[in-house]
Amino acid sequence: MQSVDATKTEVSPILFTRGVPAVEALPAKLLGECFYNVLSREDGWSVLQYGHNGGYEPLRQLIAGQYGVNDNEVVVGNGSLHLQDLISALLIRPGDVVLTEQPSYDRAIKTFRRRGAKVIGIPLEHDGVNIAALEKAISQKVPAFMYVIPDFQNPAGVTTSAEKRQALVHLAEKYGFWLIEDVPYRTLRYSGKPEPLLREIGTSRVLTISSYSKLISPALRVGYVVGPVDLLEELRKLAEDTILSPVLPTQAVVVEFHQRGYFAANLENLKQLYAPRLQVMIKALKTHLPNVPFAEPEGGFFVSLNLPTSPGPNLLARARQVGLVLTDGRSFFADPLDEETEVGKSFVRLPFCALTPAQIEEGVKRLASIG
Repeated sequence: MQSVDATKTEVSPILFTRGVPAVEALPAKLLGECFYNVLSREDGWSVLQYGHNGGYEPLRQLIAGQYGVNDNEVVVGNGSLHLQDLISALLIRPGDVVLTEQPSYDRAIKTFRRRGAKVIGIPLEHDGVNIAALEKAISQKVPAFMYVIPDFQNPAGVTTSAEKRQALVHLAEKYGFWLIEDVPYRTLRYSGKPEPLLREIGTSRVLTISSYSKLISPALRVGYVVGPVDLLEELRKLAEDTILSPVLPTQAVVVEFHQRGYFAANLENLKQLYAPRLQVMIKALKTHLPNVPFAEPEGGFFVSLNLPTSPGPNLLARARQVGLVLTDGRSFFADPLDEETEVGKSFVRLPFCALTPAQIEEGVKRLASIG
């Protein structure tokens, strides 16, 4: 009688990696309609030509109206990360320090380092950065700027309190450094009430950056910055020297998407889709990792935590063994303010928007098995 070897059942991987929109959240048909209408107009050719390097004028006007500013206080570019890079080129000089929250958006940290800055992280608490640590860092060297994500922070999910927002603006104005507030998740609030934008507290040292990547589609590559006219004029000149022309077709499509009423309806659909997934994530963490503290966001894309016992350098490999794919937590950490030996070794970011509730529940179970 011939023996049959038992075969192992492969575990489907669960991806706690990139913070991307859910596939079902991408409004492909509506965008197709908008593209068609933009390009089929009598002047449709105009968005296929070189354009104003400050961005598509109707979109600049739309954004200016939302923020209560003039359109010359708005620059629209090819995604918010690209604008961060151009702003870094303007503001960073050799030997400069840039401050971030600790942890912070990994690609922003890489961008600032690539432009020559020493990037120092200020410890992040459940209501925003540690203000005493921030004041210590400033006393050592005033930064070129501080980069913050005040609403539903990437990666931690933290929202900065009103008191700490006031403190950030006060310190920026007192010492003369810029605050870059990055707010791509701000309108993805599923419960609670919003805190004021930093620019609503004071505008003289604040640049506000956002994008439509999480609100319509990442592939449109439409981001914008709101700030003082003089600095934005420098930014426009640098943009022209760098990219020659903005991507006008996608910027025009964003305007069309708003004008047809699709944006407001789409935003509501996103909230209805993502809010239950956040609640499943919170409940699963409390159930399967009951003694691990974490900030409970009221919106956005992320929850994060530090595993109670660090699994060491093999964390990612151990996660893969149980069918869990994680991002290396160390990438979200800038240089420490104090000379700790290692940072981020046990840090785990948990994006939830692109996963089903069942995947979130199972993913947290698997995480608990290695934590």
